[in-house]
Amino acid sequence: MKTKLKKFTAFSKTILPNEAKYLESRYQFTDIEKRNIISLVITNALSQNKPVEFNAEINKRKYSYIKDWIEKKLASIDVDTTIAWVMSLNKKILTDAITSNEEKEFLYYISAYKNIEFNFQNLYELAKEYKSYLLVRMRYKDHKIVADFLHNFKNNYLEATVTKEKLYEATAEITNQYTLNKNETKHLEKWLLKVFNSEKIDGKNRYQAFVLLAFMYTNYNENDKLKVIFDQIDYYFSQGEMYSRRLLSNYYASRVLLHSKQDEFKEAEFYGYLSIRQNNNDALMYLNNLVAILLRNNKPEKAFTLLEKHQDLYKETHNYHQKIGYCSYQIRVLSELQKNNLAESTAKTFLKQYKNEVLNHRWHHFFTSYFNVLIILEKYDDVLKLSSKFNLIEKESERQKQSNYVPNISWSISLSRYMEGKINSSRLLEEIKAPLINILPTKNQKQLMIKVIDRLSNNLPEAFLELKSHI
Repeated sequence: MKTKLKKFTAFSKTILPNEAKYLESRYQFTDIEKRNIISLVITNALSQNKPVEFNAEINKRKYSYIKDWIEKKLASIDVDTTIAWVMSLNKKILTDAITSNEEKEFLYYISAYKNIEFNFQNLYELAKEYKSYLLVRMRYKDHKIVADFLHNFKNNYLEATVTKEKLYEATAEITNQYTLNKNETKHLEKWLLKVFNSEKIDGKNRYQAFVLLAFMYTNYNENDKLKVIFDQIDYYFSQGEMYSRRLLSNYYASRVLLHSKQDEFKEAEFYGYLSIRQNNNDALMYLNNLVAILLRNNKPEKAFTLLEKHQDLYKETHNYHQKIGYCSYQIRVLSELQKNNLAESTAKTFLKQYKNEVLNHRWHHFFTSYFNVLIILEKYDDVLKLSSKFNLIEKESERQKQSNYVPNISWSISLSRYMEGKINSSRLLEEIKAPLINILPTKNQKQLMIKVIDRLSNNLPEAFLELKSHI
């Protein structure tokens, strides 16, 4: 019995808060014990506290029943499960391999079709393919079911394809605004909100509109509007709309960034853990974001455990942006745990193996972590050699133009130059004040700068304490 409950307990821990809210609005068990089980599953999933244990006295068959019921209920609304089914049928129709049971299921599905769902465009295109398949075989009765479906939903399909194209154009505009920082995209807001909130539009287009709104509000730094659409999609997920674990993970990861921007680090950590429950292509990115939050929350031990647990994910990935992020955080975590020699050798090994990738992708992220360790170890000459070898002073002056600039590397180089006798103390003060001349730091930048100053002042209190009062 214990092992069975152990299994069910492990299963219940996979239930995400939005899934729990959906299940809460759907169960109608009359059996008191089944109600108690599902109620506790929901309570535990929604709570941020230690989960309450399940009652071992209840018959294990009831636990199996609830597990099956939950899995079926979630599978029935899972848009990724639906698209996998649609694509599988498409392949079978194209290769004449569809079985009569699969045909029955599909014909029943479209004859009972009422609401425009997430994968509506793919479903409609499959029906067009299937119509020809039926006509060639002179199956007129089945052909009529498909033809009626295509006729009834033709206008919805045309609208969906036009919306999809307009969303593509909007994506180009909004991503260009992010990368080139020049074009104005506010004119798209009203239309995107209309798409996002319309139940007559397919879920895939609605979700894309949500993603673009989130991108736009981030570009304009409109956190209040961002929170409104996040709360809106949270409600949709809890109603069983636009749901899949992949999309939920993506949403939770986005909330991590929102809450961290608003200095709500406890909430950011909560959503960070939710985002890594589902293993998908973005899992390493979500992990890196969570580790960053754990470091902000002064929990290096937890960050270390997480990084160790996901070593395989890190080794297997070909996404160098995230690979470098992982290693940079690993160096920082080891340093926070006073394992500075190990942190240094980790950095050295990684740089030797991935020198080009570091320079092409995330040199600033990597060298910030590496230099921090070298400064703690008082290896100032190594800082200077690396900055000279990789032309970091020039790279750093380019970075100064960015709005979120923090002169971590610049200050480490200046400190090292002073410690190695290359400059005097007044020149040092000039150099460390120089990057701040044209900056009006945000609250977040100030916090980060003060953290850097506090760390560097361990090596040279006077100059950096003077700089602190300057900020």
